[in-house]
Amino acid sequence: MNSEQGGMHLSSIQRKIHSDVTAQGWSWIWVFDSDAEQPPFAYSIGFGSSFGHPEVVVAGLPEETSGSVLSSVQAMLADGGTYRDGDASGEILEGFNVQFRAISQDVLISNLVQASVFYGERSFDALQLLWPDRDGNFPDEEDAPAWLSDRQALLP
Repeated sequence: MNSEQGGMHLSSIQRKIHSDVTAQGWSWIWVFDSDAEQPPFAYSIGFGSSFGHPEVVVAGLPEETSGSVLSSVQAMLADGGTYRDGDASGEILEGFNVQFRAISQDVLISNLVQASVFYGERSFDALQLLWPDRDGNFPDEEDAPAWLSDRQALLP
């Protein structure tokens, strides 16, 4: 069921996203592969339009945890915080640092479909929030286990 708003046909998902962004400045979406060939991930929609900040993606965590992580990022942005490629923060995931890495445009376009629809012709950027294993290792670090990178991989 589509509704027409401003000349655009919006799906129920897009209507919810627009409603959330209007009401609270942002929304988020959970994406999972029912065949479990790709790790699940969640991403923000509206950080760019409301905070002038890249959207944020978190992969490999459960849905509820992902939503909490993105809510923590949003709270930091609302307080004037900002994150860039290569930044680390100990204020988002209790007891652990997280890292932010830029997402390439091909990965962004193939994975952040609803954000692409939301922004339309406007370009936007995104950062992936990477979380460590219990020993503090991040994906692609020498001591990191292979599962850690696999669990946080976003495919183009």
